Amino acid sequence: MNVLLVDDDRFVIAALQKGIAWESLGFTEVFTAGEINSAKEIINSNRIDLLLSDIDMPHGTGLDLLSFLREQGNKVPTIFLTNYADFSYAQKAIELKSFHYFLKPIDYAELTRIIKKAIKEAYDNEPSESSFYKLDTSDTESAQKALLAYVDEHFKEEISREQLSEMFFFDPDYITKIFKKETGFSYKNYVLQKRLSLAKKLLTETDYSIHDIALHVGYDNYSYFTRLFKKSFGMTPVEFRNLK
Repeated sequence: MNVLLVDDDRFVIAALQKGIAWESLGFTEVFTAGEINSAKEIINSNRIDLLLSDIDMPHGTGLDLLSFLREQGNKVPTIFLTNYADFSYAQKAIELKSFHYFLKPIDYAELTRIIKKAIKEAYDNEPSESSFYKLDTSDTESAQKALLAYVDEHFKEEISREQLSEMFFFDPDYITKIFKKETGFSYKNYVLQKRLSLAKKLLTETDYSIHDIALHVGYDNYSYFTRLFKKSFGMTPVEFRNLK
């Protein structure tokens, strides 16, 4: 999939490029434009699967850009980012069937959630034409790679198989099969190994407290973390650190 970011503030563009894990969400290309004429050129020569746009810009607004898309029959999901809680803007965005109207400053966790929702809704509404379907459901190998990459980046977070299922359109049991085949572990055990491997690294290379390390790798219960560590390595985190 391809995403187009449109904002006349280059710092906002840079922040969006870095603040969202685009590859993990299945996007292979992140196009950027500083005003709508440049954005139109990109749209005319590339398939765009998601548009994130500011509203107030030189030489035309984000609403003008969305009007241009809708006139072409392009139903690309569009998320507006703006500094202004202006009802007239919001009303026009709704008329043009934008997906979301998002006020700055940007909350990246919330924006990521909205992007996932936009992708899923586009897939649900137009499964026969959705490029997301073609990339991440029909092309099983590509979707599996995106799934594994996402978990590698987010293993410190509490993410269930059911949540992954909603994001990548795989049955939860099939997700277990993917992890078994590609890693030799179930999903749960793969996450455990990733977390504990990072914990060992932090115990060896830093002076962080055991409690802080537990939190860093995804466990807010120190005792539970210690039990898991000892079960896996035959010693407590303190004993492991003392081997240095």
